[in-house]
Amino acid sequence: MPSVTANNCDMYYEVDDFTDPWVSEKETVWLQHGVGRSTKFWYHWVPALARHYRVIRRDMRGHGQSADPGPNHRWSIEELITDMRDFMDTLGLQQVHYVGESIGGILGVAFAARWPERLKSLTICNSPTAIRAPAERALSGQHGNVQRALTTGGSRGWVQVLIEQKVISGKNPAHIDWVVNEWAKTPTHVLQGIAHTLDGADTAPLLPQIKVPTLILAPARSPITPLSDQIAMRTLIPNARIAVVEGPGHEIYVDEPEECMNTFLKFLRSLQ
Repeated sequence: MPSVTANNCDMYYEVDDFTDPWVSEKETVWLQHGVGRSTKFWYHWVPALARHYRVIRRDMRGHGQSADPGPNHRWSIEELITDMRDFMDTLGLQQVHYVGESIGGILGVAFAARWPERLKSLTICNSPTAIRAPAERALSGQHGNVQRALTTGGSRGWVQVLIEQKVISGKNPAHIDWVVNEWAKTPTHVLQGIAHTLDGADTAPLLPQIKVPTLILAPARSPITPLSDQIAMRTLIPNARIAVVEGPGHEIYVDEPEECMNTFLKFLRSLQ
């Protein structure tokens, strides 16, 4: 199980590469999960991508098998994107095609604005620019706010709220049980720290600064990020492309993976 130390954090990652062994120049696709998830949540994307690209999945700080910085850690967007840059440096990755889901997309925007030379492309998947009042209600249900939901139910209780609100997907009872059990492995204080960091954060001012080829995979019915916001994002990012994906809720990368992957692969091939 590979891991590296980057930005003073032990980070777990996985590499899948089923490209032809005689190909010396391989492009890398980085799949980055969102809050509460891990590398495991991208499992269904790997077979379609790894035949054509080297695929890297990384557990974000405090998630999966990466190190937990502890309950007193002061989280910040700046630290999380520095984690990303140092991770790339440690692995010797000069450029990647980056796919970020949820907070992974928020971090992708901030990273692209700061270090555009490190990205061959940016794909933003069901990511808001900010957590607004309707999103806060969807993220907290009857608890009123995310911090109260986490204090009351912990990681396990919160993900059950998110499933009820169609923020987190589960296609059948077995899938839902798996999601809840995996999500519950993320320490509550990690989720509290990240939720606090995202409270009031807004990447919209950064969007006009993005100069790398960008694809927005936009959910048609997300309770967190309305389609109007996704279209506004496309307008603000120079030459960005958007694909609206019909689905039951927020997690189109889970609910409609084939459509998302086919759109993503078509996007990458258009850049060659």
